[in-house]
Amino acid sequence: MVLKRLLLILSALCVCESASVAQSATGFSDWKMNTERMPDLDEIERNTPDSLTFRLGHVIFAYEPNDWKRRGREQKPTKLESMVRVGKAVTVSEPDAAFQELVNQQLQQKQAFQFKKARLSQWGESGYQWEVVWKRFPVFGGLVEEPERIKMLVTAEGTLIPHDRYLIDTVQLLLPKPEFNPQQNPRYRKTEHPRIWPCSKLKLATGDLTPERRLNASAIEARARMAFEDMLKTLHEKHKAESFQFRFVNVQTARLPLSLSTEGKIEYVDVWAVNFQEVQNQKSKVPPELFTVWVKQDGTVAELRLIDERDRN
Repeated sequence: MVLKRLLLILSALCVCESASVAQSATGFSDWKMNTERMPDLDEIERNTPDSLTFRLGHVIFAYEPNDWKRRGREQKPTKLESMVRVGKAVTVSEPDAAFQELVNQQLQQKQAFQFKKARLSQWGESGYQWEVVWKRFPVFGGLVEEPERIKMLVTAEGTLIPHDRYLIDTVQLLLPKPEFNPQQNPRYRKTEHPRIWPCSKLKLATGDLTPERRLNASAIEARARMAFEDMLKTLHEKHKAESFQFRFVNVQTARLPLSLSTEGKIEYVDVWAVNFQEVQNQKSKVPPELFTVWVKQDGTVAELRLIDERDRN
């Protein structure tokens, strides 16, 4: 009898342990995105120069036009004679270990960088700075997808200006065929099915490395669901697209290399990936893509909005 009770207790413990493992969040690993099924990059990040903005996987790298003000550089315009030499600008702009690991993660392939050129450029009212171009290529060979060349900015004093980084996701939805509109841009007048993209964008910052509070998976899921439902409401009411329905899939964790510490070690930022999937009425050979609502550990939810192809008119 004692042995039987002991076996029952052990069985119950195993079941509880299995349940806890099953409920724990898995790691997010699908970093690749289909460029052909995405909106234009300047529609996702609207406030940055095209020539200095690029995307690798789920991360957009950009420079804000008024970034020099935010960094406290509004005092005096930089003069040419006070610029550091080009050699130093090239040295400080070389992609560091954290940047390289982030690129490798997003492309899921080891990359290398080769210096191409450097030139002086004028940045707003802050005067001149260095613009250094690095060529990216796969270490083990293969085709190089855009962007092949990556630009880095260096101040007149010889300090690297790091990119602003945005974690994004988007899926493509095809709306019903519209009625003919003679006022519409001719480029889109013959569009059979206009496209609309739910888009999730979360800005990453060094302050996210050690947040003051950390919410659990349940609280994160609740916040993401609420924000996602608000976006769906807009999709159904404003765009008359009630046919698009989504289901909650799971909550995952994601870890991204963000910067180097003063000791030269890579510092990582942890975020949550709350995933949804379109419910399709008809069977399709291609399963619907997952749409990820990114959430920071402190509960900050990504900016969610709808990008409508017809707004390009």
